This record gives sequence, C-alpha cells and structure tokens, in this order.
Amino acid sequence: MTAGDTRRVRIGLIGCGSVARRHANWLAADPRADVRVCCDPSHAHADALQREFFPQAIVEDEERNAFDLHAELDAVVICSPTLRHHHQVCQALDHGLHVLCEKPLAMEREEVVEICDRAKHVGKIVSIAHQRRYKSPYATARRELTQNADRYGPVYHVALTVCERWQQTIRGTWRDDPTVGAGYFGDAGIHQIDVLHFLTDRRVERLIAQSERRGSQVEIATRVIGELSGGVGLSATFVGHAHHYREDIHVYGRDADLLLRNEELFRCQDNEVERITDLVPESNPDAAFIDAILNDSPTITPPEIALPIYDWTAAVLKSAASGQWVAL
Repeated sequence: MTAGDTRRVRIGLIGCGSVARRHANWLAADPRADVRVCCDPSHAHADALQREFFPQAIVEDEERNAFDLHAELDAVVICSPTLRHHHQVCQALDHGLHVLCEKPLAMEREEVVEICDRAKHVGKIVSIAHQRRYKSPYATARRELTQNADRYGPVYHVALTVCERWQQTIRGTWRDDPTVGAGYFGDAGIHQIDVLHFLTDRRVERLIAQSERRGSQVEIATRVIGELSGGVGLSATFVGHAHHYREDIHVYGRDADLLLRNEELFRCQDNEVERITDLVPESNPDAAFIDAILNDSPTITPPEIALPIYDWTAAVLKSAASGQWVAL
C-alpha cells in the first residue's frame, strides 16, 4: 500500500476456536483487514469471536452459507480442524477467493498436490500459516545464511532438538489419536522441518528413525538421522514428555555456526558465541497474506511447502516402523 491507500481486504473467518483467536488478534490490529463473517459449527464460538473482535461481521454456523457470501469477500482465513482443510480450501478457490489456511494444509499428499494445482489454475493466492517464517529470529537466520553466507561457509550439518511438556496434556484429545496426528514429532516436527527448509533451501533425501510411544497412542519420543540435499548431515530429536520447553536449531558451517535457541539467535566462531541483535522486522501470516493480495507481493508460505513436510512425516513413520533407511 502507498501512503493514503485505503484499500481493505474483505475476509471470512472459517473456524472460530482457539487457533482462530490468534488470527483474530492479528486481523483486528490490521486496518487493511475487514472481517465480514465469522463461521463455526459452534454458534457460541463464532458469536464470542465476533463480539470481541469484529462487531461488523455476521455470524454463520454453516460453512456453505459463509461461502455463499463470496461476492462480498476477497479472501478467507481457515482455522478449522485439519480434516476440513482440503475441502474448505477447494471451496474457497472455486468461489474465487484467496486463502490463508492453518497448518497442516491437508491430510493426504494428493490433497496438497490438488490444492497447488487448483490455486495455479484459478490464479488465487494460497498461503499456509507457518508463523515461524514471519518471526524476526527465523527471518534473520535466513538472512544470515543467504545474504551473509560468506561468514559461515558451506553448511555441512544441521541439528534440531525440541522438547516440551506435551504428552502430559494430550490424553483424551485428538492429538492422542494416531488416525489424526503423527505424535509429538509430527506436532513439533512440522515447524522444525519447515524452518530447516526455509533457512537452508535443502530437503531431506533419506533418513532413519526410532520412535517410542511411552504409554500414549502416538509417538512421544523420536530420534532421526538423515541426509539433506548436497550431502549435508541431519540429526533431529523430539522429546514430547519433557518437563520444559526448549528449541535448538544449530547450523554448522565450515567457518562459523548459527544457533537458534528458544528464538534467540547467535553466531558462533572460534569458541566465541555472539548474539545477533540486528533482527529483521517482525511480521505475521495474516499481514503478509494481505500484503500479497493488495500489492501482488510473493508469499513465503505457498502451498508447495507442505509437500516436503508431508514427505518427512511419512518417511519418519515408515522408518520407525521398519527400522530401515527411507529415501524421500
């Protein structure tokens, strides 16, 4: 937008649960967003979100009714359960709407491919709400490994470690259902593997994994060794029954290392650890989505990024079951 530009994007919010509340905060703070409808099978959820954030919006219980308002909308933000994503994204595209969808984009690889193809065919934006790509530490880390790559030299290994008090919170929820989720490595790994691709532009080519359920119905502790494109090594550990949260992403280069630790960024060289403070400005998926619509700016979270995440998840499950290396 230019100075004095008053263009607004008319948005339908599909799904009004806890995840939608994060988007509602971002949208309500953006003067370019005009939320016209809040839709959720639970009228109470939709009504509560509308009353708190978007008094100008109407409330709908049926998604069909929300999509029937497409002539009054430019876009939708989809925050419904994953099982509904593919159908709702396709509905939106068929109605000529741009789409921002929560992750994961779909349950099956074929569904992701269909969404990618359909978006290209109708010429509409589909963006996935992988919020880490928009956060300052991760965007700055990508800058370091691209614009400032000479400081680090060729990358030869990436190590990911994430732990959380996760198992203790999932009993009786969909996260403990193996037909819906892929356990803690799926829940956390969807972020880690996306950040890996975002930072290094490298994909996992093969891996071997071990996993334990520790009394749950889904994977709780998972260890992965793999190889990225270009012969770069990978080691990843996901501990879902810890008693604290921690995330380490360590990129080892020939001349220096880059460390992301709980969203703080460090450059490591000659046994010295220097905190990086000149961070890229913060953004969020909703602001970037509106930018893409109004200014024709590219999205950094297009639907295609869901494919390597899906392949990673399937390969880890296959290897953990077989004990064998799996090529992606």
